[in-house]
Amino acid sequence: MNRKDLYLIIFSATLFSLAFPPSPLGFVAYFSLVPLIIALENKNPSSAFRTGYLFGLISNCLLLFWVGWATIGGTVAAIVLLCLYTAILCWFYALVEGRWKDGALFFFAFFWVAMEYMRSLTEISFPWLNLSYTQTYYLKLIQYASLLGNYAVSFWILWLNLVVYFFIKHKKRRGLATGLFAILIILPYIYGWQVMSEKIEGEDVKIALLQGNIEPKIKWDEQFLDYNIQTYIDMTRKAAQEQVDLVIWPETAAPCYLAAESLYLARVQATCDELNIPLLVGTNDYQVTPEGRLRYYNSAFLFTPHGGYPQVYSKMHLVPFSEKIPYDQILHISDKIQLGQSDFSNGEDLTIFQANKGRFATLICFESVYPALVRDFVNRGAEFLVNITNDAWFGKTHGPFQHARIAVFRAIENRIAIARCANTGVSMFIDPYGRVKEATRIFVKTIVIDKIPLKGTKRTLSDNRTFYAKYGDWFAFLCGLISFLMIVMALLWKPSKSQLS
Repeated sequence: MNRKDLYLIIFSATLFSLAFPPSPLGFVAYFSLVPLIIALENKNPSSAFRTGYLFGLISNCLLLFWVGWATIGGTVAAIVLLCLYTAILCWFYALVEGRWKDGALFFFAFFWVAMEYMRSLTEISFPWLNLSYTQTYYLKLIQYASLLGNYAVSFWILWLNLVVYFFIKHKKRRGLATGLFAILIILPYIYGWQVMSEKIEGEDVKIALLQGNIEPKIKWDEQFLDYNIQTYIDMTRKAAQEQVDLVIWPETAAPCYLAAESLYLARVQATCDELNIPLLVGTNDYQVTPEGRLRYYNSAFLFTPHGGYPQVYSKMHLVPFSEKIPYDQILHISDKIQLGQSDFSNGEDLTIFQANKGRFATLICFESVYPALVRDFVNRGAEFLVNITNDAWFGKTHGPFQHARIAVFRAIENRIAIARCANTGVSMFIDPYGRVKEATRIFVKTIVIDKIPLKGTKRTLSDNRTFYAKYGDWFAFLCGLISFLMIVMALLWKPSKSQLS
């Protein structure tokens, strides 16, 4: 690798990193990949693989360094694996470019979106850095995500990069490139402006978010269990004075297996009964299998006034290398290495909670990064969403802000409001158009109260759903299919004698 290519890769990875929240420089994404594309010119697949891996290594280190606050082993594993996605992407691109030269550029956006979609699949999925997430501060430009999903926004950004590349490489056709760039900006903006001018109608639900700001070293110390739970009970009593319809505690606010702690289970239920307000509580849960084995879950309990045993949802998408070791049922290595809380099992039920006012689904921690999961909840009849999380592990870094802004897309894709409750922040409300309200500062103790609209108390599964909610990630799947066909054609293609000469 020559020095010029090295500088281009470093420059591109740096620009790419600057475009993500909490930075407001999302527009940098429109040209951040141009240096990478230039560095890939006339590369053979193996050289392109190294180029893509280095780009991924630099950008992931800059954007995901905070993962180390939670688990060092998880950080190393995540970055090593995530770099492979961009490396393989660049390998495929070079393969196709070697067959069709300039024609390959047209397929770069398809390859990238296919890579993002693949990153959301399997037990090692970590779809955190989709290019679309750079645009969460530019709401009018991303409203078409309700039609095609966030992957279409990534596709749009990639085409902006390709137009900029075309502008640089073809001096005589810069007028055409400028016009295309303007069209790509203006059309989604007009659509977004029209959509966001619509008035939100329907019934509201008043929600209190409790941000207890409890440090991890205290939170998980058994000596402080009573302190932890009493802190949230006291905050609940204070929030109840505002006549709220629902009080939300964050992920593992009750840092124990609450079902096994009859004293604390009864205390929380008694608080719920006394205040006559449903309480959603983050905690851990367990089950005994027919074989007598214990399974542990990261869960949410909904306590309803005089409602008996709480309704339960257990987290379905666990954080790889932190909450669970991927494919451990095959590899059997959890007893040999420890990567944080790696002994949880995946939940299996898409629970829709029924409160006094409205039906809702709960996303625990980074489940908010899975658009397909959120869509499934909406199709099950959720009228609003709740995201509970504990981002204290990430410290005062970019992590909590990146995590919070991703939820903006889930709201837009499904035109559904979200209440986000975090132990140390960011807690906030998001309306169906992605507008954020009452966002808290991180590492402060506070209560946030606001109203969010229900998705429609009389809706059925045949109405009031977005195109995306009905049909899902078909656009991303199409990009994957086109990419697959192009790669197969490139592998099978044999140049003619004239082309070889």
